[in-house]
Amino acid sequence: MMESNCFDNGNEMPLVTIGIPVYNVEPYIKKCLLSVLNQTYTNMEVLVVDDLGSDNSMAIVEELQRTHLKGDCIRVIVRSQNGGSGEARNAVISQAKGDYVYFLDSDDYIEDSTIELMVKEAEEHHTDVVIASLRKVVWNTNIEQPTLQYSFYRLINGTDEFAKFVCQDLRWHIAITACNILFKTSFLRDNNLFFRAKKDEDALFLSDYYSEVNSAVIMPNVTYNYVIRPNSKMGNNARKKIPVAEIRDRFVTDAIMTNSCIRLKGRPFYETHCARVVKHKFRAVCVALRHRHRFTEKLSNQEIRQEMTYPVSLNEIVKFRRYVLFHIFFFLLSKLPPSVFVVVAYGLGKLMKWI
Repeated sequence: MMESNCFDNGNEMPLVTIGIPVYNVEPYIKKCLLSVLNQTYTNMEVLVVDDLGSDNSMAIVEELQRTHLKGDCIRVIVRSQNGGSGEARNAVISQAKGDYVYFLDSDDYIEDSTIELMVKEAEEHHTDVVIASLRKVVWNTNIEQPTLQYSFYRLINGTDEFAKFVCQDLRWHIAITACNILFKTSFLRDNNLFFRAKKDEDALFLSDYYSEVNSAVIMPNVTYNYVIRPNSKMGNNARKKIPVAEIRDRFVTDAIMTNSCIRLKGRPFYETHCARVVKHKFRAVCVALRHRHRFTEKLSNQEIRQEMTYPVSLNEIVKFRRYVLFHIFFFLLSKLPPSVFVVVAYGLGKLMKWI
């Protein structure tokens, strides 16, 4: 029997839990797991969440458990039913033994020193989160797409300082993903941070967690490889028919995000946060209008307008100091009759090149 080289408590470095939801990723899972098992950082556990796919993904996981020198790092959680990546990640948060949690999608892979680099920053600066850069890679080629790389190293400390960085304007200043972030486990649990949606769950999770961060490091180091795979369900343009449930699930996610805005009232970034939520929701409207003719069922004008339900009242908007005109415009847009709303929203979406 091979001696395990997985847990290394002798160096007093913290345990890191790497959470990997697995569902029908047979061509990718071996490379993903090897990138974890071959990390330069040794004190870790790998929580593989079996989300009950129909291919041989889990057979590959079990083979690596048996044959790899660090195979006993892998602990498998079997779901009682398929629940999507959000529910799988919730299982990781609940069952993680590590001081830190790192999410990795099972069709992606990480650089050999990823965990070592991020733990070093987390321990030195006592962070809630460490965020690093990623590159996009086309599967089975050497082609790289534009890298999402942070321009320089940042250490952000203090109540609301990270949130103010995120909300400095309406652009995204951190990636809309839960992957490639080293979370302190107690930060997630103490703030009751779990995934609450089936569609666009990363955007909602970001909306939930960034306001609670008191200490963060953002790194330019490219540590994560996001794989563009040929059959990715994200490729709407490649499909002749799109299940209408997908856009309806996104609308549900956005409704949760909208209702959650009130919890941030009084915080210095509240006005910008609400504007960002509205912008995010209008993007979903544009997606619905762009692909409406390809949905498997009819999507009504009423449903599309309902997506723009506003997070704040007009009385509140007129007291804002930031993005007042933005808020007034989209508030009035949201009150148009459904048929008129769809026409105006379509024209605006075309003008903004979102349609």
